[in-house]
Amino acid sequence: MSKFYVVEKAGVPAVWQTEPEQLPTLLKRKSGFSVNDAGASGTRKGALDLLRQLYPGHRPIKAKAE
Repeated sequence: MSKFYVVEKAGVPAVWQTEPEQLPTLLKRKSGFSVNDAGASGTRKGALDLLRQLYPGHRPIKAKAE
């Protein structure tokens, strides 16, 4: 089952979805990225919430259209 990880490169965060055993391979292939020590999330929303806590100002919540 895939998980969502908060990663960063040069201070710019991102969320990756991958199988836990594939994460080391992705990190080798995409040089310069590191995984945040906060751990994996089971949902994308959870990973984005974590990203917003760790990196305020990145990926702000979009206002809902009324």
